Formats: sequence, C-alpha cells, structure tokens
Amino acid sequence: MSDSNNPIIFNKVTKDVLVEIEGIVMDQEAWELLRLFYDSECIHFTNAISNIDSIQYKSFPGNFEESSSRDYLFIKVFENDEFWSCQVCLYTDISLLLTSKSKPDFFSEKTVYYSDLEKPGGKLFQRRKIIVGSCIVKVMTKYTGKKLPYGSLLGVRPVKLAMQCVNDKMDKDETVNHLIKLSDIDSKKAELLYNIAVTEKPFLQDDKKAIHLYVGIPFCASRCLYCSFTAYPIHRYKKLVPSYILALSKEIQHTAKWINQNDYHISSIYIGGGTPTSVDSSDLDRILGELTANFNLKNCEFTVEAGRPDTITKDKLEIMAKYKVNRISINPQTMNEETLRIIGRNHTPEDIIDKYYLARDLGFDNINMDIIAGLPNEDIDMFINTLEKIEEMQPDSLTVHTMALKRASRLREEKSRYLSTPDMIVEAMIEEARKSAYKMGMRSYYLYRQKNILANLENTGYSKPGYECRYNIHTMEEIQTIVALGAGAISKFVNSEKNEINRVFNLKDVDLYISKIDEMLKRKEVYLNHL
Repeated sequence: MSDSNNPIIFNKVTKDVLVEIEGIVMDQEAWELLRLFYDSECIHFTNAISNIDSIQYKSFPGNFEESSSRDYLFIKVFENDEFWSCQVCLYTDISLLLTSKSKPDFFSEKTVYYSDLEKPGGKLFQRRKIIVGSCIVKVMTKYTGKKLPYGSLLGVRPVKLAMQCVNDKMDKDETVNHLIKLSDIDSKKAELLYNIAVTEKPFLQDDKKAIHLYVGIPFCASRCLYCSFTAYPIHRYKKLVPSYILALSKEIQHTAKWINQNDYHISSIYIGGGTPTSVDSSDLDRILGELTANFNLKNCEFTVEAGRPDTITKDKLEIMAKYKVNRISINPQTMNEETLRIIGRNHTPEDIIDKYYLARDLGFDNINMDIIAGLPNEDIDMFINTLEKIEEMQPDSLTVHTMALKRASRLREEKSRYLSTPDMIVEAMIEEARKSAYKMGMRSYYLYRQKNILANLENTGYSKPGYECRYNIHTMEEIQTIVALGAGAISKFVNSEKNEINRVFNLKDVDLYISKIDEMLKRKEVYLNHL
C-alpha cells in the first residue's frame, strides 16, 4: 500500500469507448462496471453485430476517421451443448479495426461447462452476468492498472453468494477460490464474505412464522450533508407529528391484527428514521406504547436508532428502558468536531461521549455506534482519532459505513465544494476500522454495498459475540418477511415456497402518508394474505 500521506489517485479514462455486446443482454451491468474505469459520459453502446459501418454512423460521436483516440470493447457470449463461454476484447484504437490488425490489445475469456453446475457452488455459475462482468473487469484492470476489490459484483448483498457455498458444505478455501473464479473478487474480500456467512448462518433458522418489523420516524433535528433517507426537519414539521402518530398507530394496529390472526410472531423490531429521538418524550412514549400494547414482544430484539446525541435525553432513555428496548444506536459518524460542523451536526464529540455513558448508567447493555469512512475533508489521522475515541467507550457493536454519494443527498448536489477522499485513503480507513473492531473483541457479522460508494467498497457491521443485530442480518439475507411501517418505509414480503420477494413502498411524503394511510393498508394486506 502506498504512503497514506501521498496516496495514489486513480484518474478515470477520458477517451470515448464504444461497447458492443453479443449473445447476452447486459448493457446496464456493463455500464455500471465501466463507469468505474471511464468517465460515464465517455461510454457508448451499439446494437451493431460485427458491423463497422453502423458503429461509424449510428452510435459513436464524431467521425470514424477521428477514432484513433477512442476505444472499442467487444463482449461476446456463445454456447453449445456442453458449455457456454464469454470473450471480452479491448482495442485501444478503434480505427485499426478497418486494417489488417485484428488482435485486441487486451483480452479475457471464461468457459463454464454445464456439468460444473451440478457441483458444490455450481448454482453460482448460472449467474452469467457476473462471469461476463469478471472478464470485463480483468480486461480493464490490465488496461488501467486499477483493480476492483469486489471484481464484477454489483449487488447490494454479496454475502448471499458466500452463503450458497456454505450451504453446499464448501470450506473456507473452497469458497474463496470459487468466488474469485466467479467474479475476480479480491481474496481478502472473498474471505470476509465467507466469515460473515458463517456468522450469520445460525441466525437464519427456517421459521416460516417469524416476522420482522421496521418502524420509520421520518423526522430529524437537521439533515446531514450525506443523508438520503426520508428525514424532515422536526422544527418545521412539529405540528404534523400528532397526526403522523395517529396514522402510524393505525398501521401498527392493522399489522398486529393480521399477525395475531395468522399466528405469526415478532422476531425483531427496528425503529429508524430520520432520527426517532428527534420527537418529544411524550411522542416517543406514545409510539413505543402503541407497539408494546399491540404486539407480543417476548424474546424480541427491540432496537431504537437513537442516533444523534443532540436528540437524546435522560427522559427518552428512561422511556425506552420502560418499554424494554434492548438495543440502541448512538451514532457519532465522526469524533472530529470540524467534520461534525461540515456534515451539519449540531453537537460536539463530548456530547457523544456524555450520552453514551448516560445510556450505560441507565442500564443499556447493548449499544451500537455508526461511523463513516471517507467523510468530506477527513484524512486517515482524523479517522484514526475517531476509532481511538470509540475504543475508549467500548460499544457492543460498531457499524462502519463507507461514504457514498447518494442521489438525494446535499453532498451529491454540492460535491464540488468538498474534498473527495482518494480510494487508497478510504481503503486504509476501512482496514484501520477492521483492526479497531477486532481489538475491541468484535467480529464482522453483516455487510452490504451501495451504488456510488467510495473505492467500490462496503459497509460492515461488527459486534462482540452475542451482540449481533438480528434485524440487520435478516434485512440482508431476505429469507423472512419484514413489514415496514411509517412514511417512506419499504416492506419485503418473502414467499419461500414460491421463492419470491415482493416489495411494497409506503409514501414518503408525510402529508400524503397521513391522508392516504387507508389506501396503503389495503395494498399491503394483499401481500400479507399471500404469505
């Protein structure tokens, strides 16, 4: 790794590239991978099948005679009775395709025999787009020198791939090698996925009557720079809170009636937002009281995302304790005061420490903390300072997010005003976080990825053994239904017999959620009745 004070900065290719794909439909997936190497506006696709004339006039900007500074990427998939194969060729001077030179500058190919599909882990080789993508990544790595830590994997839930291997009784080495062969993933990332799959597996019992609840409180003290969640400033929407709680209570009662009538049980509840503790103590009491009055919460994991310390009070913590909330999050994101101001937090690092110990004094023995690697203007030393302060507090779990430029965030709109953290620095931050978590006696237990995440990395949850968050695991593995309540909440109805997942979206706008609650309940009931 390079010196973190003098990081290597990868500059994307600024040449135009024409992409031709034959034998498989994956323009979107190819674009998602190629934009990690090229400026996105430089990527062009053609429907031409080995037809240079159509490339020249229909799909490529400029004149073909001016193409010497342009690339051409050809992707081909073909098959016979025994195997299917893919080839990826990159020409760095498209005009040479008109001459006798036809050998590509960079080339990669893979072949999958149908007999391999019956072997352990073989189901993964049905994922043709991942395999073709790995050939694209190999070619682009040879061309640019940039290696993607997750290879051709684009999905949110890569642990599912490792879980397939674990379920097929493959050991660690077999799983790691299998994932590398599939996607060209880095070996350390493949090992991480395997370790998480092994940790998650005991939590994934086949309980068809288990339901998880998400409850969204879409209010916040202020909107953070990077945030894209449904979060309305509480000082502007305070008058709507009583009406919102009435609508939410109606949804709680409707869901509880169905669950009780159909003999389901609640495995976990997660109250998120926004920031649930941004509402007044009396409003928080009403929400928690409504949940405990309507659901049997025996043996239930009950999480409240307390979140920002500027919204946490002794009264609110005592209310949570009264209703037997057994897991809370107090989320610093950073322990650097300068960064807190930049991202729009109205509190200090000392406030975080004070509220953490207040919660401990009141008996909370399962506290999570969230941090973000790659926040604007932060360097590696500032991130290490955050880790050291958290190590002093010793939370029971730590969720390490990698900064992502989310479409609905202010940061996406104002990114020119802030310094973006180079990939090598973000990678170093994630490695330091891993070491810190292990030093605190934690292990990784869940992981997910996002679009536009810095350095093409991941978000990882660490916990001490016995403090894993059941809700987080099931959100990722999607084998049990999650019924989501509140504005902007997304339910996932899992029908394991049909092997299907249906997502139902609640309206994001608070006013519309309140006025159209009956319509949403009717729509949701259709899916509940098909479980």
